[in-house]
Amino acid sequence: MQVGRTPSLLADSVGRGWCSSRRITTFEDAVIFVLDIETCLSKLSSLDRQMLSRIVLQEYTQAEAATLIGMSVRAISYKLPKAIDRLTEKLLEAGLLVIPL
Repeated sequence: MQVGRTPSLLADSVGRGWCSSRRITTFEDAVIFVLDIETCLSKLSSLDRQMLSRIVLQEYTQAEAATLIGMSVRAISYKLPKAIDRLTEKLLEAGLLVIPL
């Protein structure tokens, strides 16, 4: 998976103009960005990471992810938006995401 080629975690609620932007011109910039994102993800619970990984990054359906994680589809559909909110909070805290005033 290439950096910058993953699906949007924030869907339509946050557009491009709402996010901070960093130019990634070198390999080192890309590594720093990936490490920053990895740090934010590591601050989430194991369940949050599993759901985000399966559904957002690996593009499993909620039903498929529920089977793999061992949860009901209803539980996934309830918990996934909360996991995205927690990741958004971590990105805001790290300065990787900025909401304009």
